[in-house]
Amino acid sequence: MNSFTKNILWLLLLFCITSWPNPVVAVGTAINAGEIHLLCPLNGGRIGDPIAFLLQVQLTKRAVMDPSSLSRIEIRPLRSNGQALPEKFFTSKLDPFDHLILSAKKHFTIKGIIRFYAPGEYRLAPVSIVCRLLNSPHDNQDENPDNFATSTITSNSVTVQIAGLQSGSTISPALIIPEKEPRFKLLNIDNRQARYQIYCIALALSLLLTIIFAGICYRRRKNTQTSEIKSEDDRLKEIIEALRLTLKRKKVEPHWRYLVDLDHLLRSFLLAEFKLPEASFGRRGTTFIEHLPTTLNAQMVNRLQHIWSNIDRIVALEIEEYEDFSQLRQQIITWLREYADKKGAHYGF
Repeated sequence: MNSFTKNILWLLLLFCITSWPNPVVAVGTAINAGEIHLLCPLNGGRIGDPIAFLLQVQLTKRAVMDPSSLSRIEIRPLRSNGQALPEKFFTSKLDPFDHLILSAKKHFTIKGIIRFYAPGEYRLAPVSIVCRLLNSPHDNQDENPDNFATSTITSNSVTVQIAGLQSGSTISPALIIPEKEPRFKLLNIDNRQARYQIYCIALALSLLLTIIFAGICYRRRKNTQTSEIKSEDDRLKEIIEALRLTLKRKKVEPHWRYLVDLDHLLRSFLLAEFKLPEASFGRRGTTFIEHLPTTLNAQMVNRLQHIWSNIDRIVALEIEEYEDFSQLRQQIITWLREYADKKGAHYGF
């Protein structure tokens, strides 16, 4: 092979090396996709109350919403220990919206209503949505989706307080203070003995006022303690009266909402009867029975277990008209009458 041929081959090899496409490494910085805020204007209420929430989304110019991410949005409450609340104890509904229309917007708000059927403190779990990020604000959104990066933005969490049956008014002790201090008119007496007598009278009056004030405070404290004992009996009477009126109520539709009120009164009645702690209130009815004392016979416990099992199911499914509703209410009345007869009390059920 002559030198001319070798030179030609070397030139061809050099041309192939220089013209071969080199891999391009894209280097960029993180792009802010936007923010999402979970708001609850009224973050508390009673069992069954509708609590409104808002989900406000604000995207940047380079972010494009993924429609499938919007269609999967869900509001889930968590208990104080971080575990998800079972679905039978809450309902969450979003206002109807078109996820395809909202995915084309940069700023929008999604509204909804959530209801709780057990008292306690809950935390609405953060909501996450997925966006596509454009490398440049001038990029075409209709290009190949493989050329886009994805980013997930997550909202904050909201704490909600749900109360059960609220107790009545309580008597708060108040300190009794005389409106005016006693005034003493000093006589212009130069006699030292007369002035000494006035000082003794003033000291005696001060001591007498101190004893009277101490006696008033002691009597007030004793009356307050007696009032606290009486207030427990008064509260039990109020609960029995409310329970009796609720059982006689004629307009009971929807059935599940009526049973929520009846369930609270029945639990409050048993809490007051057996002096159970309030911590045992916020559970399912079938679990609540486990905290009752062993003084109840097995037959009464089994009937109460059957009653609360039906109530839990009707409330969880939000049944508007329960076919055996009259029979269920009569079972509750029969159980209360049997309990009153066993205790020897007259509650008027």
